Amino acid sequence: MAVTKIKTPLGELKYIFITGEGRNQAMPGNPERMQYVASLEMTKGSKEHLALLAEIDKEWKANKEKAGLKRAVTPKSNGIKPVLDKETGAETDKVLVTFKTDTKWKDGKQQVIKVFDSKGKDITQAVHAADWTIGNGSTGVIHGTAQGNDVGGAHKVTLYLTAVQLAKLVKY
Repeated sequence: MAVTKIKTPLGELKYIFITGEGRNQAMPGNPERMQYVASLEMTKGSKEHLALLAEIDKEWKANKEKAGLKRAVTPKSNGIKPVLDKETGAETDKVLVTFKTDTKWKDGKQQVIKVFDSKGKDITQAVHAADWTIGNGSTGVIHGTAQGNDVGGAHKVTLYLTAVQLAKLVKY
């Protein structure tokens, strides 16, 4: 399968779980699946959103061709979901881009999500050793890869998390 390196534009970071046990991302009724997760909120239809969609679409087209899908199929998911209004449940003008990866490699070795400051200096050890985590309201860029796949029988593009680069840190 093809793999495309991808990074978000600068934006508001949300739901950053990149240390410790991570977060259980299993569907209800399935066995526990611990993953590191990082999301970024952006305005739907903005030039940044459309540019990110174009990058993901490149990966989708490469995967679709490799899988031999000839009809006009769209991916079941691509890592981007609309943000819903908490009271009405209606879609807002925001979307949430979510990257995730298992907390452990297939060989059982612990996965480490890198963290960089705004200048690109590696601050991974300091952040992972801290008694706080990266909180909502922080700003930054999420780095990862986009990979087309058909795990579970549904053709999609998954965004895998590799690093978070902070512009402004809000500790939680």
